[in-house]
Amino acid sequence: MGVVNRLFCAVLLGAALLSNASAAGKEPGWDPTHTWIFAVGVLHWKHSEMFGSFPVKERRDAELVDFFKQHGVPADHIVYLQDENGTQKRIDAAFRSELKKIGQNDLLIVYYAGHGSKSDKGQDVHLASYDAGDEDVAGWSVNSIPKTISANSSGQRVLWFIDCCYSGQAARAIANSEGSPAYACVTSSSASESSTGHWTFTEALLDALRGAGYVDLNHDGVITLAEFAAHAHADMALGEEQLSTFATTGGFDQQMVLARASTLKSPRVGERGQIQWHADWWPVRVVEESGEKLKVHYIGYSAGDDLWVTPDKLRPIKPVQYAVGSEIEVLWKKKWYPARVLKVEEGIHLIHYTDYDSSWDEWVASKRIRHAKS
Repeated sequence: MGVVNRLFCAVLLGAALLSNASAAGKEPGWDPTHTWIFAVGVLHWKHSEMFGSFPVKERRDAELVDFFKQHGVPADHIVYLQDENGTQKRIDAAFRSELKKIGQNDLLIVYYAGHGSKSDKGQDVHLASYDAGDEDVAGWSVNSIPKTISANSSGQRVLWFIDCCYSGQAARAIANSEGSPAYACVTSSSASESSTGHWTFTEALLDALRGAGYVDLNHDGVITLAEFAAHAHADMALGEEQLSTFATTGGFDQQMVLARASTLKSPRVGERGQIQWHADWWPVRVVEESGEKLKVHYIGYSAGDDLWVTPDKLRPIKPVQYAVGSEIEVLWKKKWYPARVLKVEEGIHLIHYTDYDSSWDEWVASKRIRHAKS
C-alpha cells in the first residue's frame, strides 16, 4: 500500500533532520544515462469550449524537459508531447513504445501539465489530451498509467509528477497497483481539488532539480525527494491554497537525492511572504538580498516580473480560514452552492455540498468561499 504524506513543512523538516543526516556527500539518485523521460504538456485544446487555455509564455514544462537534456539524459530517452502532438492516440502509442525500451536498472520519470477532470463516478481522473472531448476520448486515465507501466516495462523505479486539477488521484492509483515497480508521486493538488493555471508546482520541481539552496531544508548540501515534496507543499499551500500530494510505494526511497544544493548567500533567501500590487496581495519568495533591499519573485510567475523592494513592503502570508462546521457558500463553475466546512488546513477547506453525497466533497481555497446568506 502507498504511504500518502500530506504534511506541512515543519513536520517534513523534522523528518528530514533525522533521515537526511547521512545524505551529505551522496550523488543524485538519478543517472542521466539510465533515466527516461515521458512528458506531456498540453496548454490549449481542440475543444476549447471544454478546456480553457493556459499561458504559453515561459512554459515550465518545456523548461523541465530542457533541464534533463542539458544534464545528459540522451535524446532518445526523452519523449515530449506538446499541445497538438499530445493526442490520446499518440500518448498511448509513444508511452508503450518508450516503456518497452526501459531496463530493469533504469528510472522512469513521467510528467503531465494541463487540465484534469474527474470521471462521472469520481473513481478516476483523466489528464486532458489535446483531443479530449472527441467521441470516445475522455483523456489519459490516471488509474491506467501504473497498469500500462507494469504490462510494458521491466523498470523498477518510477517518479511521477502531475501539475493539474485532481492530480492526487495518482497516489490512489499507485496504492492500488500490484507488484513492481516502486513508485514515488508528487502532485500539485489532492484527488478532490482543482488546481490553478499558474506554474507554481512545476517551478518548485525545477527549484529542487536546479539545487536552489532554500529547498535544502536541513542544510546538508543536498536536496532529497522528501525535501522537494515539503517545498512544493509550502508553495502550493501558501501561494495557491492547494494541498499537494506525496506518496510512495514498494520501498521507493523518499530520501533519494535529486540535486546538490547551492549555498545560501543570505538567510532571507527562500523566505515566503506577500507584497501589495494595486489592491491585491501576491505571494512572493525572496530570491536575493543586497544592502537594504530584497529581490522578490512572484511564486508561479515569470522571472521577468521579479522586483526589488524594501523589507517593510513584505508581510507574512496569513490565510483566510473558516471554522470547522461553518455554513458557507462555495463557488463552482460560476455558481454559488450551500456547503459546510469539514476540515481546514492552512486556509484550505474540505467542504461538503448541501444535498449532495460525499463524492462531491472537495478541498477549496478561501477565495471560492463566502459566508452563507442569512
